[in-house]
Amino acid sequence: MVSDHLADWLAQWHDVRELVRVSAEVDAVHEIAAITDRMRNDQGGPAVLFDHVRGQSNPVVTNLLGSPRRLAAAFGVASLDDLSHRIDDWLSISLPRGKLDTWKLLPRLAELSQWPPTVAKTGLCQQVVKLGRDVNLAELPALRMWPGDAAATITWGQLHTQSPNEELTGTKSAGDARRHVCVVPLEVRGRDELLIHGDETSELWSLLVEYGSRGQQMPVAVVLGGDPITSVAAWAPLPGRTDPLVFAGFLRNQPVELVAARSVSLTVPASAEIVIEGFVDPQAAFESAGPISRESGFLGPNESLPVLRVTAITHRANPVFPAMVPGAAPSESHWLDRACERLLLPLARLWIPELVDWRWPFAGASRHILFASIRKTHPQQSRKVMHALWSLPRAATAKILVVVDDDIDVRDENAVWSSVAAHADPARDLILWDGPADPLDHATAIRGVGRKLGMDATRKWPNELGPARVAEPLRWTAEIEKRLQARWPEFGL
Repeated sequence: MVSDHLADWLAQWHDVRELVRVSAEVDAVHEIAAITDRMRNDQGGPAVLFDHVRGQSNPVVTNLLGSPRRLAAAFGVASLDDLSHRIDDWLSISLPRGKLDTWKLLPRLAELSQWPPTVAKTGLCQQVVKLGRDVNLAELPALRMWPGDAAATITWGQLHTQSPNEELTGTKSAGDARRHVCVVPLEVRGRDELLIHGDETSELWSLLVEYGSRGQQMPVAVVLGGDPITSVAAWAPLPGRTDPLVFAGFLRNQPVELVAARSVSLTVPASAEIVIEGFVDPQAAFESAGPISRESGFLGPNESLPVLRVTAITHRANPVFPAMVPGAAPSESHWLDRACERLLLPLARLWIPELVDWRWPFAGASRHILFASIRKTHPQQSRKVMHALWSLPRAATAKILVVVDDDIDVRDENAVWSSVAAHADPARDLILWDGPADPLDHATAIRGVGRKLGMDATRKWPNELGPARVAEPLRWTAEIEKRLQARWPEFGL
């Protein structure tokens, strides 16, 4: 369901009761977040549109993609599992062996031309333009989410930047220019300053260091709204050097239309609701920031952060301000992680062919615990898979990793832990490994550094067991099952 305009998207979901409107006046300090949190349920709950925010002229929408149904619809699929099937389908394309194969491949190759973004002269995101002294972030309804938050934050902005000394405009790039798009919380600090809540392990920080080494300022554009697919592409931990907007074009089956920003040398999605432009000076001192609520479900740490100095704000004539309210699972961020889990599974299988499925359970905030099932063909294979998974960006900081056989459904947590109980010997099947940790994991003694636990819960081969015996699970034979099925009506059950 391609929907360039957020207003169209909201109207579609209002008609089927997936979006509710709050007409009463509400406060951006805690109240909007508390209402959103109370509306959540096991299936995500509805999106909530707040028409009247105290002291603000623009409405706020929360929990926009906080349900599997809305996420699947954004991708134009019936369920999130279909995302894996679609990417698997593309990755399975083989080179043509003859003229007939070539003709079959042509429609697929025609789709490729639709993926890269295009550049337009004007866009709805620039119906209103404010530059210089007219910039005032207080005019945007940024929310203070939870008690303990140090300040109001912008939580659903796509941060756009690029590699230094290069210009990137649409389909053609100079040199080896790289577009970088991510989602990080931005803390409002005055009329024209934002603090970027990133971390030193991210590509964004690497780019900032690169700009600093060249003595250049880093241009930044923060994009709010537009097609939800572009937001998901920005959220996803894609492989290095993957352009999120090209990936969004693939997911949309049509290109993302861009427009040149007004005060920085970047291009931004033309259909965005709001765009905030500015620069980060890498050589300027970082500023101290208090804690803000994070997608882990806890307050983040006190930090020293880079400052984004805002040079322009552009927006549609009547923009809607999207906000993601962090909280305990399952919140909107966790459903986004579930979509990314399905999107990235086929890519992970390219590097780990024996990988069958994986699941990031909500109990681990969709980031700390990973279950993986494998097609086991030789001894010690699960250990190889553990280290391979820990080398992937998405799984590098998982502190508990459980590997099971391919007949175990990793989506059934009871089945996974039953396999641990049945097949894992703590003296033989646990791996401890020191490495990078999730910066939001407050349980580590040193931020960003921790110990990981791997559990081999696969059935053991004889040469993996030593003197131990192989346990046979209790199963009915096919003959008993067939006889039972035939006689079932006799039992009156």
